[in-house]
Amino acid sequence: MKPYLLAATLSLLPFTAMANQTATEIVEGFIAAYNSHDVKQMVQYTSDDVRWMHVTGTKVEVETSSQEEFAAAMADYFETLKDANATILQMIDSGNYVSTVERVTWDNDGEQLSQCSIGNFHIKNGKLAEFWYLPAHACDEITVEANAEELGPANTVESEIIVQPEIGVLQETQQ
Repeated sequence: MKPYLLAATLSLLPFTAMANQTATEIVEGFIAAYNSHDVKQMVQYTSDDVRWMHVTGTKVEVETSSQEEFAAAMADYFETLKDANATILQMIDSGNYVSTVERVTWDNDGEQLSQCSIGNFHIKNGKLAEFWYLPAHACDEITVEANAEELGPANTVESEIIVQPEIGVLQETQQ
């Protein structure tokens, strides 16, 4: 095999592997790319016309409606929140849909803050076609208690500082 054919074949392997992933694996990979602040990798998990939306009351706000818009928005987001990190607290899937409860943490002038949100993802042809986030909220103490119960009595969590949400996903970056 000629070297350029081998290189071309090897460059397609990540896309082939991604195409064979389950809906849950796609969302997990997308969040892992988020945690690496790798916008290019995040975009690889999305369709060309990916729609990123927020549900607010009775409205659905479209934040982005293409890969280019999504990439630009995420680049701005990571410029503002350089250490943002998401943890999937819960995940369920149903066919081509995955729902998550995510906790995002970040540093604000030396203070570690966090907020939670519910994300809903629609997978189409092995890519994120659209996803909706419900309003960010203070992380639920029940989740902390449930995690403590899983760890056992020696690792119980007595209390956790719950921070009211201070930022929306793009509210701080779209100015």
